[in-house]
Amino acid sequence: MFSEKLRDYARKNYERRLPVLGCLKEEIEQKLRNCTPNEQVLMKFFYGTMPVRDAGEYDFEVFLEYVRHFLMLYETMEWCRKLPEEILLNHVLYYRINTENIEDCRRFFYDQLIDRIKEMTVEEAVLEINYWCAENVAYEASDDRTLSPLSLYGAGKGRCGEESTFAVTAFRSVGIPARQVYTPKWAHCDDNHAWVEVYVDGKWYFLGACEPKEVLDEGWFVNASSRTLLVHEREFSDYGCNGNNGLSCFWREGSLSYGNVTSCYTETKEFRVKVAEADGAPAPNARVFVEVLNSGEFAHIAVLVTDNDGQASLCLGKGTVLVWAVKDNRIGETLAHTEDEREVYLTLKEESQYISKVRQGKPSWNGMDIQAPKEGRACASHMTKEQKAKNRERVQTSMEMRKNRIKGYFQEELAEKYKRERELLLLSAGNFGQIYEFLDRDDNPDRKRMLYSLSIKDYKDVRAEVLETHLRDAARYRTEWKERGQLDIYTSYILCPRIYMEELTGYRQEIRELLTGSLGEEEIRRFQKEPAFIWEYVKAQVRYDEKEDYDALLSTPAATLKLKFGSPMSRKILCTAICRTLGIPARLNQTTREVEVFRDGGFVRISGMKEGRKDEYALLILKRHEEDEWNYYQNWTIGQYRQGRFVTLDYQELQFRGSELKLKLTPGVYRILTANRLPSGNQLAAQCKLCLDPGQTFEVEMYLRAGEPKKMLVSNQLEDFEVVEDGVLRSASSLMRGGTNILMFIEPSEEPTEHVLNEMITLQENLKNLEIGMCFVLRDEKRQRTSAWEKVLRAFPDGKLVYGEFDDIVEPLARRMYVDPEKLPLLILVKPGLEGCFACSGYRVGSVKLAIDLLKVSMKDDKNGGIVRGR
Repeated sequence: MFSEKLRDYARKNYERRLPVLGCLKEEIEQKLRNCTPNEQVLMKFFYGTMPVRDAGEYDFEVFLEYVRHFLMLYETMEWCRKLPEEILLNHVLYYRINTENIEDCRRFFYDQLIDRIKEMTVEEAVLEINYWCAENVAYEASDDRTLSPLSLYGAGKGRCGEESTFAVTAFRSVGIPARQVYTPKWAHCDDNHAWVEVYVDGKWYFLGACEPKEVLDEGWFVNASSRTLLVHEREFSDYGCNGNNGLSCFWREGSLSYGNVTSCYTETKEFRVKVAEADGAPAPNARVFVEVLNSGEFAHIAVLVTDNDGQASLCLGKGTVLVWAVKDNRIGETLAHTEDEREVYLTLKEESQYISKVRQGKPSWNGMDIQAPKEGRACASHMTKEQKAKNRERVQTSMEMRKNRIKGYFQEELAEKYKRERELLLLSAGNFGQIYEFLDRDDNPDRKRMLYSLSIKDYKDVRAEVLETHLRDAARYRTEWKERGQLDIYTSYILCPRIYMEELTGYRQEIRELLTGSLGEEEIRRFQKEPAFIWEYVKAQVRYDEKEDYDALLSTPAATLKLKFGSPMSRKILCTAICRTLGIPARLNQTTREVEVFRDGGFVRISGMKEGRKDEYALLILKRHEEDEWNYYQNWTIGQYRQGRFVTLDYQELQFRGSELKLKLTPGVYRILTANRLPSGNQLAAQCKLCLDPGQTFEVEMYLRAGEPKKMLVSNQLEDFEVVEDGVLRSASSLMRGGTNILMFIEPSEEPTEHVLNEMITLQENLKNLEIGMCFVLRDEKRQRTSAWEKVLRAFPDGKLVYGEFDDIVEPLARRMYVDPEKLPLLILVKPGLEGCFACSGYRVGSVKLAIDLLKVSMKDDKNGGIVRGR
């Protein structure tokens, strides 16, 4: 069944990996002996390629079920037997897709789908399976922890990374090769996206996960992906890497291999980086970080390693990237515009020189022009009018099916007992039974306290018994903290089982047993007296080899301690868990990601400090004009220089109070970034680097570069759509007056729309003087007529009033104009021929005034015969 090449690959990788598996080695070897020859080959393939973390987290039997399901598919699904071996192994067999919790789930998905796709071709089956996915899961923004496919089925909603993991699982469960593809960061807007590719008749095709269409190679992201800098796919084995059917690997991250599929979506260039030492000699084995400005921070989208000639190359889209090179204690950086440059040269300098230059220089703002890739060819199929109608109907049906299923999990008569926890129980969706079981076991008030300490996503997949173990094991410390009058500290930092983004497990008893067995009670009391020793213990006991793992996967605390293997973040999670197990209030600092314990009325750091150094701080005061709006992870961030690169400090809800913002920071070199994103996707950025010494107070005036109005105009062709005017179905293009029109999708009585309407009333004379057309689009005639809406109708009697299906119309228009499709009102400035030149969604103060200013610029430009392309 398997080639000799695979047998040899599996055996060699398994034997190489065995020493790393530590205490698991003997158990795995024994269980392998009970497997069939074919099962042995595939289990060795798994254990030889999987992130070591997975070997410590999941039982042998979980992986064996994936193997047995795959062997069943190979015997029963004809299309499986026709597939190349590397495609089968990496895209049908493999158990891991993203960073999801691994469960035995393939049989569940298979049972849901197999009868539905009987007698279908592979292509027909793919399209039908995606409808099934839409019947069960829809998009919802959430945190970065990835739910398992089974948990997502119960939740009914997830972010794109979870939707694509779910869809890939569905395809693989019936033997259809599938993979998750990512653009790690968009270059034209502040976000990222994941979707799915399927292997049909010898070729990879794309589709939106849980977003079914009637054809392959179709999705809302088609135009967006034509503006990307990088799209990649990931494999957890390198079997077949750079072969005819395998991926072309451009980057290895631990046990993970990345394949570059950017050229399938947009025009690309081979971009080369040459790194040299100070004396001009090539710098081999330097790490090269390729970074994109997104959400106000430079985030890496690829990490390359230079060859013996000091060179590394990558196929990229055409835009601006920041390139960092790091080797030992030497660094280099440059901004590169890949549309104009095929290669860049970096000369490494000593880190001490870099820091000294920042320290000696006077902090100032330096501007950077960041170019987004232009919209390119759209590699997509197109549905016919009939296919669109059929798709619209089926998607609507799928949505109703999903809503009804999720609604059915909620038991009103049980929830009635917990009125204050009703919202929490609603959020649990398919996990209602687990949350209710824990809540209703007795009247212990800490049950509710614990539930409110969890994240929203935890309600969707945490098990009652896991919560029960934490409630029981933490209770021994409750009285002490109650007597101190600090039950809130106890709840958040001892009782709470959630530390970071790890899977929730009942780790306390196992950790206590492992510590007692290896250290004894006296050493544990020493830990409780001086928690800093806990971090020293974890560092000494837990090893890590990044080549054998994938550090985005976080180990659970007990598994890390048992295997004595864990990533840097997993070690910090373990340290925090040990503290809580021993009754020491502890947390991971949200901003610095360091372990802190509660001592003498405040939190003090115990990780991330140089030996013998005390915890010292500096004060950075950021100044602003009060009318300026600063939003962290939107138009600014601050990063600290660490080990050759700037690492963004994770301030999630940081806000200015009045005219200044005070930040208590550890001494070091910092970089403040600001970015003004233009409608074209380009950014006017600026950076300010500074060095903070212990005890120093430093002030910086914030600076955001302003864009010329002309640069805010774009030229995007909109697809025509239909609306109803006076009971008659008409095309939108037929309603547009000659010249420029304002197309407005509004919801009178909703606050964002009311703000826009009131601003229109205030500026009505300015709008009338422009002599432009107006078209107001509402969902239906039932919308409440508010005072502001009535005033707008009276002020603009010539405006067109029409009705349309927002669910079908708004999203494609908003995405075409690269604004948020989930926010209303949607305002679009439209030139003849349905050419969109500006759009905004939601409401921000002054949006109507901005539209008026841009209309004047656009009309002046048209009068002069110019065409604004906004590039």
